[in-house]
Amino acid sequence: MNFRLVNSKDELPELVAAIESADLVGMDTEFVAEDCYRPDLCLLQVSTRSEVFIVDPRTIDDLSAIWQLFVDGGRTVVVHAGREEILFAYRSTGQSISTLFDVQLALGLLGGEFPASYGKLLQRVLGETVAKGETRTDWRRRPLSSAQLDYAALDVLHLPQLHDALASELASLGRLQWLEDELHRRQANLIESQVQEGWHRMSGVQSLYGKQLGIVRELWTWRDQRAEQKNMPARRVLRDDLIIELAKRGSSDDKKIAHIRGLHHPGFQRFIPEISDCVARGLHADVPESPWQGQGKRPRPPALLQQFLTAAMSYLCRTHNISPTIVGTSDDVGKLASYWMGGAELDPQDPEYPQLLRGWRGELVGQPLYHIYSGKRALRVQDPQDEMPLSLCDVEPQS
Repeated sequence: MNFRLVNSKDELPELVAAIESADLVGMDTEFVAEDCYRPDLCLLQVSTRSEVFIVDPRTIDDLSAIWQLFVDGGRTVVVHAGREEILFAYRSTGQSISTLFDVQLALGLLGGEFPASYGKLLQRVLGETVAKGETRTDWRRRPLSSAQLDYAALDVLHLPQLHDALASELASLGRLQWLEDELHRRQANLIESQVQEGWHRMSGVQSLYGKQLGIVRELWTWRDQRAEQKNMPARRVLRDDLIIELAKRGSSDDKKIAHIRGLHHPGFQRFIPEISDCVARGLHADVPESPWQGQGKRPRPPALLQQFLTAAMSYLCRTHNISPTIVGTSDDVGKLASYWMGGAELDPQDPEYPQLLRGWRGELVGQPLYHIYSGKRALRVQDPQDEMPLSLCDVEPQS
């Protein structure tokens, strides 16, 4: 496997020049995330149409020049499921990757499996096979073996070819703009999740109300600050379920807190006063606003209606050869039905405006689903033995 290993500052200018002159670059990273606050970058791999580079961040402490080239829009950046790659670039530059192409998402927009592993995607699109023998390797250890370096290089070697093949198919179907819009939306949501408080995304928090939400916010903030200070996963400081339990009980009494199962361990005892202070501050603070406030104003659709419309969405996705998991979830369908049942129209700029009515989703499934919901069209069994046994038909108006 031919690649260039970049492990000193003196070698960076050659890589910078290669990226600057390229119309397209593949990009991947190797990192460790399970024992730190944020993923620890261990390798950065870059491919052009003719070369592969492996950059070692353990020996080069400043890669900002590389990240800036990824976000400046001067070239297409090709990734596979690039969540962490987007975040590494954002944390270095404060910007999103303006010209991004995710091969995993592209395949899903063409009706392929989503999410598809890199190996499956490569086999389906290019007929290539890549061994995944280093998936559990320790990327922090040095020196890296030749097997590790070959594995890392292969993760970006074929990205330019994958881009060309998938972009051509998307263009032939008129879906390149779909991919661009979807990546823009997903990047914006991902970055927003990093800059906003995350307490309202905790499991179980939507069952709480009033001062309980203030307690959750205070405990989440304390936990997040301590996790960052100690460079450890936040949930290792204090589990989500314990934060929810503390909020439900609403007591700042040290003794009562110390007897909660999960907090009685000796390792937690020294934090009891800090936890107690958080609860007390939450009880006296103004109730924080939550993203779901006001959502209860619209009626919830009956479960059977939501299930039926979800099945209809899957049918529409199948007929248009696109993965349903990209288009939406059953929860998205429920919000759509709730919107129609509520009667009053929302402005498309309103955050509560259903996702399934926005952009290409509205044309693909939103409008057809409304025809089904309103009784103008029906989903019927046409041929039970066919791979696609269902079809849509018009409904004759009743006299």
